[in-house]
Amino acid sequence: MNFDIIDNLYRGKDYDVAEGFDREKARQKALRKVLPVIMENELTQRQRVCLKYMYISGKSQGEIAHILGLSQPTVSRHINTAKNIVNSELKYCYYAISSALESYGE
Repeated sequence: MNFDIIDNLYRGKDYDVAEGFDREKARQKALRKVLPVIMENELTQRQRVCLKYMYISGKSQGEIAHILGLSQPTVSRHINTAKNIVNSELKYCYYAISSALESYGE
């Protein structure tokens, strides 16, 4: 799996509860539950802050750099490192969730 899971969670389709059950909605809800735990336990404070500014506040790397008093390349490095860590952890969760959903449907 080579896709950007965290990017898909924040920028992909947001599923409404009223839409009913489907596998992709269940995957996303489960991944969104584990994401804060991964961010808290696997990322540095600076990496967490950069990701939150980018995904939650919609800030650009330049804006984040200005807010934090860092250079844009430093912010870029923090974001890329954080995304690599988060995606690496989320891929195991994605696999487990997908396997469970497949066995549930049988």
